[in-house]
Amino acid sequence: MSKLKYLNICAGAMGITAVLLGGTIVFKGLTSGASARSVLAGTCLLLGGSCFAVKSLYEIQIESEIDKVLIERRKVIPTNCRGCRNFHGVKYEGVTLVCAIHPNGVEGKTCPDWKSFRQRDKS
Repeated sequence: MSKLKYLNICAGAMGITAVLLGGTIVFKGLTSGASARSVLAGTCLLLGGSCFAVKSLYEIQIESEIDKVLIERRKVIPTNCRGCRNFHGVKYEGVTLVCAIHPNGVEGKTCPDWKSFRQRDKS
């Protein structure tokens, strides 16, 4: 799990805590006849906390969907093509073009034309 996901989980938990505190303040304020100021503060906590929690939990859901898509895309990439700057991997009329050098991929475990993204051209 990524650091961002952990942060969103913590933010969601803080939002839920704010909702609980705000709800308690509003409930106590309404039942005990407290000032309008405390009821208003509780309502602000309640509303703000719920918005914060929903936003954080929604971001967790979006990040999970992105992770699923990336995992599915990685499964499609042949093992000996992962990290190669020549990899194309787009389907044309149902046929995947692996790369221009080896349109159908290579037979062996390693590709003789594999180039890293980090490798610089000397031209």
